[in-house]
Parts: sequence; structure tokens; C-alpha cells
Amino acid sequence: MIRRCRAGAAALAVALASACGASPAPAPASRAAAAPPAPTVQKILQLNAPGAPVDLAAALPAGYVTVVDFWSESCEACKPLGALLETGVASEPRVVIRKIDVGDGFTPVAEAYQISALPRFFVYDQHRRLRYDLVGPDCRDAATYARQLAAE
Repeated sequence: MIRRCRAGAAALAVALASACGASPAPAPASRAAAAPPAPTVQKILQLNAPGAPVDLAAALPAGYVTVVDFWSESCEACKPLGALLETGVASEPRVVIRKIDVGDGFTPVAEAYQISALPRFFVYDQHRRLRYDLVGPDCRDAATYARQLAAE
């Protein structure tokens, strides 16, 4: 009975609005038809404090190529190679960068991911599979590999 009254009241409001020359308010969109907004994924994200542990698997967004940049403040080559990577993938929306500061020396995060030399980049595909493990000067090619994976 209550439903009929509410439905009747809605019909009456539409009829009154039409009679007065006003256009009826649009019907609310069905819940099934409304698509949820796409989640926003930050392009570049620092994941930890220097040397602190990181759950890397949880930090890899599904559907994106992810380059993990292992770096340290004391690494002379890390900053320019990190900047080269950022510039190289800046216009590619399907590639994101996750930065992990391994700190100085034998830290929990360096041990967990067996980082013994810097700079070091891991390149994961859209399915979160590790496809490239780059060390030192090979890191210069990370942006190229990431763009190729994004095109697959």
C-alpha cells in the first residue's frame, strides 16, 4: 500500500508539472547502468622511508606496467637515471613508477628484494609479472621496455 502511494505521488507530481508547462525532472539512472568512476592511479609514488620494508606485490596496480625504481640518496647515478625514466614514460598513461628507497647498506628492504647494487629497476607487465630486472647502466632502457610492454 505504501508503495502505491509513493508511486501515485510521483505520477501526480509529473502530471502537475506537465500541466503547468514545466518539464518533468529526469528519471534517476538505474544503478546497473551507472558505471563506477575509474580509479585514479598515481603516476609516481614513493613507497617507503629509507630502508623500511615494503610489500611490493601490494603496490603493483593491476592493468598498468609498473617500473619499480630501487634507489638511495647516496647513489650518484640513481637520481639522473630516475629522472630519465620519469621523462621517458611521462606521456604513457599505462605506465607507472613506484620508488623504493633502500637506504644505506643492509636494510630490510634491500635484503628482501636482494638489492646489492644500485640503481636497480624491476619492470612488471600489466599482469604484475616481473619481465625485466635492470642494474646499473641497463636502467637507461627501462622507459623503452615499459612502453613496449604497455603496447602489448
